[in-house]
Amino acid sequence: MAFRLHVAGVTLAVPTGRIPGTPPAVFRRFAAAGGGDLVLRVAREAPPAPRGPELFDSGGPWRVHRHGRGLLYLVAGPDERDRPYRGVAVSPSLRRGVLYEPPGALRRGGFALAFPLGQLLLQHRLARASAAEVHACGVVADGRALVFAGASGAGKTTLARVWRRRRVEVLSDDRVVLRRRRRRVLAFGTPWHGTAALASPRHAPLGGVFFLKQAAASHARPLGRAEAAARLFALSFPPPWDAAGVAGVLDLAGSVARGTPCFELAFTPDGSALDAALEALG
Repeated sequence: MAFRLHVAGVTLAVPTGRIPGTPPAVFRRFAAAGGGDLVLRVAREAPPAPRGPELFDSGGPWRVHRHGRGLLYLVAGPDERDRPYRGVAVSPSLRRGVLYEPPGALRRGGFALAFPLGQLLLQHRLARASAAEVHACGVVADGRALVFAGASGAGKTTLARVWRRRRVEVLSDDRVVLRRRRRRVLAFGTPWHGTAALASPRHAPLGGVFFLKQAAASHARPLGRAEAAARLFALSFPPPWDAAGVAGVLDLAGSVARGTPCFELAFTPDGSALDAALEALG
């Protein structure tokens, strides 16, 4: 049975060969009927030994190796780095690959293209297209997307819940993708939501970026281009093992800082934060 996950204009596809298990329910909202920008086939066997050096260690369950001319993503349990239970080998172009899903992997880590592999592959492919996944919630107000960026605990999910009660469309309560198209930047929802489980496949032109800071009252402070670009890059997910991907995310951050109003938003966790953001945009 075919599997296709479409995020921000990029489709991760497994057109033939069944992936054991059931995809997360939210993936249905991001399903594609056809096509594939990164196409995987399924091999029901253990991942191969890397044919190259380790390029990045997440400090958690996954790491990335050079693998011939391409890359090998490996997933292992705690204290089992030498026995990865799942992996994906991808070509240098990030257009073709092999998902290694041996018997028993489902019991170890759930659906193969849920966290972390599906997100990592799409992050990397998007970075090559000068797009960036950002740690942020996004909403659509007055036809434009407003992105509220912050690290874990900054208040993104709390604000998303408040704004949803005000019938504001929420693209995501935790991760959005920013991508330039036809000389403008668009904000896309993603399936990688936070605890509020708010995720929409829709997108809208980017109207403003707000970097969150909890405070006793809500107000916005404009940021200069350099500071805005640096903050946005720090809250995005570039693939540090791939110079072209890092350059793509840097390019996107610069484009946003040059062409989009960016602010630090001191806020209280209520409707006044959105009012302060809209007032700052005029």
